[in-house]
Amino acid sequence: MEKPILLPAGELQICPEGYIHLIWAPESLDSDAAQAVFTEVLRLLQRTGYSKLLTDQRQRATASEAYMGWLLAIWLTQVGGGGHLTHVAVVPARALDLRLQAVDVCRQGQYRYGIMSQFFDTPEAASQWLLTSG
Repeated sequence: MEKPILLPAGELQICPEGYIHLIWAPESLDSDAAQAVFTEVLRLLQRTGYSKLLTDQRQRATASEAYMGWLLAIWLTQVGGGGHLTHVAVVPARALDLRLQAVDVCRQGQYRYGIMSQFFDTPEAASQWLLTSG
């Protein structure tokens, strides 16, 4: 496995099993830092040719309205419209507002680009789903 990429809002790992693993940090409250994480995710998807993402959101902070707009209008269009992302496994945060934000992004990804998403209690269960999905 390659060395993890450490960013202020999270850590990214390229898993040789064929997916990118994102572990959010509490510093994801900073919209610019969170955008930098997603920009790096896109770069890694393009570089590796992988199309699966495991996002561990247990430490993620609530996203601002402007950041959510960017995520849905810009980033999701880039990864979904470009066919870079086909499956997302989510280990959600406990807070209801964060869960609802994740559900909204996943629904938009499914509706607009056919990105399959599932929610899991543990990273291990999420990883197992990614390994057995299309």
